[in-house]
Amino acid sequence: MIEQTSSLTQKFAIFATFVAALTLATMPMSLFLAAWRPDWALLVLLYWAIALPHRVSIGIAFMLGICVDILIGSTMGIHAGAYALVTYSAARQYQRIRNFSLLQQSLLMAALVTIERSIVFLLEYYLNDATFLAQYFWPVLSSAILWPWLFLILRKVRRRFQMT
Repeated sequence: MIEQTSSLTQKFAIFATFVAALTLATMPMSLFLAAWRPDWALLVLLYWAIALPHRVSIGIAFMLGICVDILIGSTMGIHAGAYALVTYSAARQYQRIRNFSLLQQSLLMAALVTIERSIVFLLEYYLNDATFLAQYFWPVLSSAILWPWLFLILRKVRRRFQMT
């Protein structure tokens, strides 16, 4: 009974981090700052996929991507597919990524966010005739810069709830 409650608390903690990430992703900002908004949902998803790949994997990535599609009003399934693809590649190499320094992980996160943003842009381009603007990739830089702090915060949450 205690183990079941602990597991439920741990699942709720992961869910709460996803809700916080979705809230940060949709929070109103000035136009200048909105262009630099990190991809919060993807960063939190990648943290959990690397830290707990047996709990957070492609299915959760797909559902979180659907939530992002609904919240930001993009074509349904675009973020879901991109998140699932990027999460698969991170979860497949989670043991190697865990041994990287925070700087190396930040660079990897920049690469993964670039891949995700490229997939989303290409799909939007072919489906909705989107136009390319250089500022579309500015969140890659802000995501890489914020990764070490997000990593440390989420690691503290993971340790607080004794998630293994």
